[in-house]
Amino acid sequence: MLKQERYQIILEKLKVDKKVLSVKLSEELSVSEDTIRRDLKDLEAKDLIYKVYGGALLKENRILSYDERSVSDIAEKKKIAKKAVNLICNGQVIIMSGSSTNLELAKIIPPKINATVYTYSLPIATQLSHHPSIEVIFIGGKLNKEAQVTVGIDLVNPIYNISADICFMGTDGIDISRGLTEPNWEVSRIKSSMIHASNYVVVMCISNRVNSVKRHSVVPIKEIDAIISDIDPGDEMFKELKSIGLTVI
Repeated sequence: MLKQERYQIILEKLKVDKKVLSVKLSEELSVSEDTIRRDLKDLEAKDLIYKVYGGALLKENRILSYDERSVSDIAEKKKIAKKAVNLICNGQVIIMSGSSTNLELAKIIPPKINATVYTYSLPIATQLSHHPSIEVIFIGGKLNKEAQVTVGIDLVNPIYNISADICFMGTDGIDISRGLTEPNWEVSRIKSSMIHASNYVVVMCISNRVNSVKRHSVVPIKEIDAIISDIDPGDEMFKELKSIGLTVI
C-alpha cells in the first residue's frame, strides 16, 4: 500500500472515530508500528492531526461563524443546556463563555433565579437582558462581528478581577492529556482567564468534541470540575476522564 493511501485511510478513520491507535492501524494496514508512527508524524507536520501517546487525535482548525454555530447540533446543545440549568441557583455569580450552547442555557434560566452573569457574548447578553431577575455584566471590547463576541487580549485583565461561583465554558476540544484546547489563541487566553476567575468550572461539550484536540491550550484537565455532554455519562468515551475524578453529567 502506498504512503498516500495510508494517509487517506488514517484521516478517514479519524473523521469517524476522532482517535486512532498505532497498534490497531498497524494490524489493519499490515505494516509495522514504526511505519505508522512515521505516517502520523508526517500528518502532524502537515497540521492535520495531533500525535498523542499510542496514536493520534483529529485536528479541526476552521472556526465556525456565530450563524453556523447557532444552528449546528442544536438538539444536542439543548440537551446539554437542560442538564446545566440544574446547577444554577439564587445568588450565584456566573461567568459564561460565548458558546452557542451557553445561549441555549441562557434561554431556559427560570424567571425566579436571581443571579449575576458576566459574559463577552453579545447574543447571550441580549438574551439575558429579557430575564426579570438576572443582572447582566457585559465584558466590553472590540466586537468580532462574525463570532458576535468581544475579542482582544485587553479582556483578560478585567476577567481576572471577577470572582465567579461557577463558569459555564463552551469548548472546541477536550482531551485527558491536552486538557481544554481552542483553535484561536486569543480565545484560549480569554477562556483561561475565565476559568482562573471561577470557583467551579463546567465544560459544556457535545460528544464529538470529547477526545478532540485543537491548536492552543486553555488549561490542563485538572482545572476542570465537571463536563456536561449530550449523551449518557456512563458512555465508554468518558472512562478516562472519570478515572481522574472529573464529574460527568
